[in-house]
Amino acid sequence: MISPVPSTPRMLPDLILLIVAIVWGGSYVATQDLAVASSAAAVMCVRFAPAAVILLCVNLARPRVRLRDLALPGILLGTLRSATITLETIGVTLTSATNAGLIIALSILLTPIIESALVKRRLSPSLIASILLALTGIVMLVGGQGFSGFNLGDGLMLVAAATRALLGVAEARFTVGRDTDVLGLTTVEILFGAVIFAVWGGNSLLAHLPGFSVANWLTIAYLCLGCTIFAFLGQLWATKHTSASRAGMLLGTEPGWALLIGVVLAGDRIGALGYVGAMVLLVATWWGARAEQRWRGSNPSCQKVSTPTV
Repeated sequence: MISPVPSTPRMLPDLILLIVAIVWGGSYVATQDLAVASSAAAVMCVRFAPAAVILLCVNLARPRVRLRDLALPGILLGTLRSATITLETIGVTLTSATNAGLIIALSILLTPIIESALVKRRLSPSLIASILLALTGIVMLVGGQGFSGFNLGDGLMLVAAATRALLGVAEARFTVGRDTDVLGLTTVEILFGAVIFAVWGGNSLLAHLPGFSVANWLTIAYLCLGCTIFAFLGQLWATKHTSASRAGMLLGTEPGWALLIGVVLAGDRIGALGYVGAMVLLVATWWGARAEQRWRGSNPSCQKVSTPTV
């Protein structure tokens, strides 16, 4: 018997997560381009400040909204988000967009490591093997130009993968299984980040604004509206309406999109060994997500952990 086609509402969370993965996959090239026209600090400021203003206005129009009730979790998530964005933005200016997008995928494998420490439960052999395979892929990837050395940008992206994993764990604690105001929580989170980045990069942004081209402004719109407002809200909403493991599988396609966009649009060249390493890393990410699903499913105490976000 032929299985019925899932209805649109049932497929909507999966579709949104896939779009988020594609949008984030293109963020590395966009960030590189805008940073060349300004600075890393200016990029972070222009990405968060307009998004915070837009979301704040939306929340002020909502009845009976108390953002101060979400201050504590919002500030915690905002701190982790700001740290992740800072590391990613600076890191991508010091390495290739392809390397950045692929290395950040390690966050999917780091999440169960952090979780296992929290719940005091050993990882499965499959998960450990997938993590080791991913590390092998990274060594091959960054050595694609003849093992010229592990540069600072690659290192910052590795740290960003760890903070992104911490962010995923923290988000799950505040959202999954709870009647959380996703819009309000995201607003506080972005508002906190906007304050930090305005202090840090506000002067740099104002100095570079007159020189921005039309292409730069389109990039700003993409980073602010697509990679920040839509992606943050869409990821949190979709994760609440599907399983964490399924969300991880769909968001785990991000490095594949980053590889495609980096090579096709940015002209990145990673060499034959680098391509092999990229494929190894993608396979390790897919294998790790499957292994995580089985590991999580065998322990009810692990069900409340979400997937990492950007």
